[in-house]
Amino acid sequence: MAVANSYFVPGYGISRAVIQNEIRYHCGPDAIVRPYTFQGRDGFLITTVGPPLTKAQIDDLKMSSREYEEKQSRIANESSVFVNAPISINQRIRRGQ
Repeated sequence: MAVANSYFVPGYGISRAVIQNEIRYHCGPDAIVRPYTFQGRDGFLITTVGPPLTKAQIDDLKMSSREYEEKQSRIANESSVFVNAPISINQRIRRGQ
């Protein structure tokens, strides 16, 4: 049985939804990706027994991420929903004891 390897991929320009959907295509059916911070940089920790992502595959993920984000933006603009609208949460305010 092959040993799984883990490695960090910086997340700049890569959408979480895209990498989670496409990682198995690039690295094999057992590949797992999760958000991760390494040396203060946000990105993804990929664990796979398959080959690591190549630069071309990372560039492909970035291109797919850009298309995904643009599509999501168009969908949000077509609806009349204000995404960052405040939502009230009924919380009790704690007072000093």
